[in-house]
Order: sequence, then C-alpha cells, then structure tokens
Amino acid sequence: MSDAADVLIIGAGQGGLSASYYLMQAGIEHRVLDRGEIGHAWAAHRWDSFCLVTPNWTVNLPGRPYEGKDPDGFMLRNEFVTYLKDWAASFNAPVSEGIDVTRVTPGQSGFRLQTSRGEMRTRAVIIATATYQHPKVPAVATRMPAEILQLHAEQYKSTEQAAEGGVLVVGSGQTGCQIVEDFLREGRKTYLCVGRTGRLPRRYRGRDVLFWQRDMGLLDRTPDMLDSPADRFIGDPHLTGRDGGATVSLHDFRRRGVTLLGRLTDIESGMLHLKDDLAENMAFADRFCADLIARIDTHIEEQGIEAPAQTEAEFTGDPEAGVPLPQTPGTLDLVEAGINTIIWATGFTYDFSWIDDVPTDDLGYPVTDGGASPRTGLFFCGLNWMTKRKSGILYGVDEDARRVAEQVGSHLGQPCVNCL
Repeated sequence: MSDAADVLIIGAGQGGLSASYYLMQAGIEHRVLDRGEIGHAWAAHRWDSFCLVTPNWTVNLPGRPYEGKDPDGFMLRNEFVTYLKDWAASFNAPVSEGIDVTRVTPGQSGFRLQTSRGEMRTRAVIIATATYQHPKVPAVATRMPAEILQLHAEQYKSTEQAAEGGVLVVGSGQTGCQIVEDFLREGRKTYLCVGRTGRLPRRYRGRDVLFWQRDMGLLDRTPDMLDSPADRFIGDPHLTGRDGGATVSLHDFRRRGVTLLGRLTDIESGMLHLKDDLAENMAFADRFCADLIARIDTHIEEQGIEAPAQTEAEFTGDPEAGVPLPQTPGTLDLVEAGINTIIWATGFTYDFSWIDDVPTDDLGYPVTDGGASPRTGLFFCGLNWMTKRKSGILYGVDEDARRVAEQVGSHLGQPCVNCL
C-alpha cells in the first residue's frame, strides 16, 4: 500500500464505506483505513445478543438498500457485520485493515497522518469514526470495593462474564435496558439505576415507531430545530429489536422483578448513595411516550391515513392503573443486596483531539457544513446530527455520504458527477 493517496477515509463502518462508495463512482482515488476489520466497531464493541434497534428497511446503504424477506425485522450483530462486508466487496472498497490512525495534522498541501504503519500523506481526509469513541465511566467508579467486578458496556459480551450473585446496571438508556434484558432471561437478580431517558412503543397503530417518525418528518429535523446544541447528545429512548422487536419499559422491568433505583451519586465503604429521582425519571419516560403517541394520532387524522386502532399489545409498557410509581432508597449496601457485578451503561464521549487544529463549537464538537469542515480538505461522515436527525443512524448515511463525496470532488477539482 502506498503511503500517499488523494483521499484517506478513517473508519470502515457504514459512514466510511458509504463515502468510499460514492468516491468509487466518481473515480476518485482513495483508501479506507480501519484499526480492525470492516465493521470493527459493530463486531468488537457490541454484545453477543445485540441486534439493530431500527428495522431492516432502515438499512439504506448506497447501492445496497435492504431487499431481504424481513424488512420489519432486526438483523443480529453478526448478520449486520456480514451484510457490511458483502456490500463492501460488491464495489471493491479499497479498505486497508489493521491500521490505527493516531494523529491527523494539516499541512500546506494536505494532511499528514501518523499511523501504526508509519506516516501517510493525503490531499483530503474524511473522518468516519462516528460521534462516540471512548467509554464514559463516572468518577465514583474509583470508589467501588475492589472485590466488585466492574465492566463498561463496551466490554460486556454476555451474562457469563458476570460474577455469581446480583448485578447492578448503571444507566437506563437503550444499552443499559438491553443488558438488563439479558440478565432477566437468565433469572439473575438485577438492579438498575435509572436516569432521565424517554421510552417509545415498538409498534403503534399497526406500524413500527420508526415508520411514523419517518412519515412525520422527524428523522429529517435539522440541528437548528433543537432547543439547545447540547440536545444533539441526549440518549436515545428505550427501544430494542430483539426477538423481532419489543417495547422496553421500566414498568415492565419492575413487574418482572428488576429492582429499580434512582441515580447513583456516590459510593462510600460499599454503600451506594442514590438520588431520590426514580419516580420523576419514570414519569418523564411516560410523558415522552405519551407525547409522541399524541403526535402520531394527530398526524394520522390530519393526513387521512387509514390505520388500525391501538391494540392492547402496543401498550404493554404502560404503568398499571392505581399502582404508584416506586420510590428509591437513599442508600443500598452492596453486600446486603448481594451485588457482585457492576455494568456501567453510562455511554461514550467524543474526542477529536487527535485531529490537530480541527474547528469545533463550544461543546468541542466538529463544525461542518454538510460534512465539510472550515479546515480546507477535512471532512466528516456519520456524525450524530451532522445535517439531520438521521445523520448518525443507518437510514441517513447514504444522503450524507453522497453530499460529502460531492464536496470532496469539488475540493480536488474532480466533480462527483455520478453522485448527483
């Protein structure tokens, strides 16, 4: 492999491969670099039972939209990785695996990349490493007793990793709730520290909730429509695609035996200190769900859509009438609770410090115009909310990658005519 290329793409996931697809169409010479294999992040940083959260019909990759027999199903992790690899092979994506890029430095006529294979030079760089790159673990983790096994969700693969006894999952976003489901199915005593996250029904009035979000234009919302730029990083609501898709609900977890707790604020001598916000956070999730359902009902009525009435099954996640929301204890003794494993489902953080002189906003997030940085020759693809709500999910990567390829072509003086 040459140490120079017109364009170097960092990341061989859906964002990097989509950009490669359109550069191939335009005849623009480029390479895709990844520290692992194609789809490395999907294969290495998801657990064994992981499956897509969005239906198969949202797998809208350039030249390979999903055309299988189960558009409303949800691919398992390994199925999707195979799908990515087959798609990359179909257009001969020029991927170089096993190359870790550690620094990108702009120069007078392009960029220098420091990599595990030495220095590389290029006229343009596309950063396709997605938004979230490093596990985020709260500082209180350092005060956990040494005998407690701690795993971040990125390290979690299956329930077999956990020590015997009870398990505490800290963080109730999509990841935390899906991991809780794993332990519930194993009959393990499970505790969950609940944060402020919305929930959604998997299906409503005969359609998947993603169908309604697309139909209502919610996936095409632009960042300027948000109340605050920080809202780009709010965790996704409770949802899963497991077993063909099901509603995830804290109320259902409680009915099935999960002990729900407020947010973890401190750890002292094996004692968890918990915030008294459990009922408040559960009520927030319920309001989030009710608000979207009301919007869908209004949309159906205003557009004259023929849709069946809601069914009892579509409301399996709702609270039971007359049953009060639970209260959290102020403290919980790890020994008395029998907890021997903590899984930190506390998300990831972005870090673009390895890109020298990258223009960022007040939150340290790259500034782009349709993926093009103010830094000439620097581009991004696959960032959360880069152009629209759908930018960071499979359904939106095609549109963004096409636009990025067009801009790269213009930068190089090679119009991407086949991208139009």
